[in-house]
Amino acid sequence: MIIKKEGKINEIVYEYTTYHSGKYRLYPTITDLKIILEKIIESNSTTEYLRINPFYINEKANMQIEFDEYMFYLECREQFDEKELKEHILDCLDAHYPSVSTEQFEMGKILYPLCQHNDVESFKLSLEKYRDYLDTLLPRLFDIAKRKMQLKDEDLAFGYFCFEVHSE
Repeated sequence: MIIKKEGKINEIVYEYTTYHSGKYRLYPTITDLKIILEKIIESNSTTEYLRINPFYINEKANMQIEFDEYMFYLECREQFDEKELKEHILDCLDAHYPSVSTEQFEMGKILYPLCQHNDVESFKLSLEKYRDYLDTLLPRLFDIAKRKMQLKDEDLAFGYFCFEVHSE
């Protein structure tokens, strides 16, 4: 049983990611994820964290691939500085500064943002950046899935992206 947590954002996540009164978890599609993001943005609130993990399922191939390295993780803290933000991004990228390209670091800024508790505008901006970045990210993930799952063109119609969404 999935417990409904207090708070506007937690209630939105619960409403859109569970069914049968929290007995089962629902993994939203890209369309549903964008609806969830809009509802969260419109809530004008923050939460401790919001985590969104994409995965691709292909029913014909009977395979699934998770993209943990492309997970979105928005964390709210009491306070942080630029150095802590940089360290947080590098930790999430699981890399050290000299080995990270500018493109990887920019992606990390979108996928692993920090904001301060009750900084609604920063929280909303991070969600908007991620929502917009999905248009760039999903084709890249699709190419990875095709390659790793060795899918043929005729298999592609049987696949779709879903997202595991958690908040606290």
